[in-house]
Amino acid sequence: SQALAWIGHFPPGSLYGQLCQLLALTIGDRDPVATAGLLAESLSVTTRHQLLATLHARTRKQRKAAAASGGPSGDISEQLRGLSLQEGDPKNPPNSQNPPN
Repeated sequence: SQALAWIGHFPPGSLYGQLCQLLALTIGDRDPVATAGLLAESLSVTTRHQLLATLHARTRKQRKAAAASGGPSGDISEQLRGLSLQEGDPKNPPNSQNPPN
């Protein structure tokens, strides 16, 4: 249970799930509520990890498809690369609300 406390703040999905299952096995019938809690924790972390992995894979596929089709990139840094805050930049006309002095 000390190992669970060490990784409890930022649990890596597979390690945390396995650790919860092993602790549940060691507790067994002595404390059925704690065993059920550890198994529920294991399941929720594993499910969340799988969901995040699936979401990441879909996002990566969409970015590759957009790059291959020549569409706009999902990377914001690429979209903002041409922007400038300097007054003399021809890409950005002066703001009409703030006339020059």
